[in-house]
Amino acid sequence: MSPQDGQEEAGTVYYSLTSDACQPGYIHNRPLNFCYQLHLDITNYADGLADCNSRGEHFLVIDSPDKQSHFVKQVTASTDSRKNSFYIDGSDAATEGQWVYHDSRPMTYFAWSPGFPYNQTEDADHLVATKADNSFMWQDRKTKWDKFYICQKDL
Repeated sequence: MSPQDGQEEAGTVYYSLTSDACQPGYIHNRPLNFCYQLHLDITNYADGLADCNSRGEHFLVIDSPDKQSHFVKQVTASTDSRKNSFYIDGSDAATEGQWVYHDSRPMTYFAWSPGFPYNQTEDADHLVATKADNSFMWQDRKTKWDKFYICQKDL
């Protein structure tokens, strides 16, 4: 994100900070304690996930309203990142309608777009945070469509 992309907020000061928690090129959210990297190269689900996995990472886990809010603020603050939808962690591929994270933990927080999830379309088993109206609410989608993606590094 560049300075011209930031949104001024009363009482907020922005700093560029390097710490040992995350490697260069990653964003560290200290209050929520996670590191992630936005990937603004458009690709399909399998290739994006393989890229994350190649570094021992996974798609971004959004498991709370605070994390969803942070994600939306971060993505909508930059003109480059709000152009497309993002693959995020979550799937019901094993059992339709039972959503789990990459590590098989059941999902308990959802930020569904109105009318979603479909929970009936074959192969619409993965989560996409959609750009519609820049709200980045979730939809269950097929994996063949090209999207941006976010890799999360566990701390």
